[in-house]
Amino acid sequence: MRDGEWLLGYSPYDNFPGASLTFGREAQGIYCLSEPDITFADMDLADSALPGEDGIRMGRDYQRAATVTFELGVDGVGGPIDLHWPMRPWTRGTRVGDWSNTEAVLAAYNKKDQGTYQWGLDGVNMLRQVWRADSIRQKAGRVAWLVHSSGGRTRQLYGRPRKFAVSHSRLSRQGYTPVVCEFAAVDDRFYEQTEKEVELYDHQFIGLPGRPGRIGGGAWLFTSKKTASFQQRGTLNTYPYIEIYGPCKNPKVTVTPALWEVQLSMTIADGEHVTIDARPWARTVTHYTSSSSKSVADKLTRSSPRLSQMFLPPGYWTASLSYTKSSARPLEGPRIRMAWRDAYSWW
Repeated sequence: MRDGEWLLGYSPYDNFPGASLTFGREAQGIYCLSEPDITFADMDLADSALPGEDGIRMGRDYQRAATVTFELGVDGVGGPIDLHWPMRPWTRGTRVGDWSNTEAVLAAYNKKDQGTYQWGLDGVNMLRQVWRADSIRQKAGRVAWLVHSSGGRTRQLYGRPRKFAVSHSRLSRQGYTPVVCEFAAVDDRFYEQTEKEVELYDHQFIGLPGRPGRIGGGAWLFTSKKTASFQQRGTLNTYPYIEIYGPCKNPKVTVTPALWEVQLSMTIADGEHVTIDARPWARTVTHYTSSSSKSVADKLTRSSPRLSQMFLPPGYWTASLSYTKSSARPLEGPRIRMAWRDAYSWW
């Protein structure tokens, strides 16, 4: 992304299209009329009066979410904004705003005898379709990502598009329409766009190629990695996403020094996996098999932290794997992937 650009994206679900719309600069036809306004909701305070004396007692306070307000100009004066004409590929589940074969589509679009008024209308139509977010609003927990590039780095918020208002004027017939829209985040963290991860495994094999000039197809190397060190480079706590692949029984992931350990009291067969998603918009524990998925939050042991407390603070940490063997084969074991995004308090 170029400096100053914004991208609103989300995944397709349930036969509704996803989105990948880049905007913000004049060349894109949908540009910011002013710098977007970012506001943070007031904290929920638990202050209480002290009976019979002066002052108050300060309790547990909660930080709420951020909201981004855009004042956009949808400008079709120089050419069509919705470059998907005449075929809208998202009818088959692809993403609205994700341009492909732009030059060919634009050439076909320009062959049609229509004025800048319709070009601007098509742009507003597409922008509002993206802002409707049909695929993610059908189910709780689904979120969009709002990505922004500034100062040579790219970070993103998670949440959903909300308010959308069109300001009609005489200029609309000339191909220009102002729009005011909002994006509501799930929290006040600004996440690094690049996801980081560590992998832990036991009883895994790696194929080695054969040496040149020798007969034979190489060999298999047994390997194990049950401990890994990593760094969370952000300035705020962030939450991980853990995938545990079988076969194993009662797998446990421990993050030290003295942070937390999470364990499942269950058996995960070969070809199955469990995800522990501690991110604020999810907070789920799900068991996936070849044909189904179901919640197994009740399989977390009593010593495991609540998912809201299973965060990674900034700093250096070490993750380790332990489990009980469940496979009858001597050289089969689990694999664990723990992923996260560094979190910051601003772009």
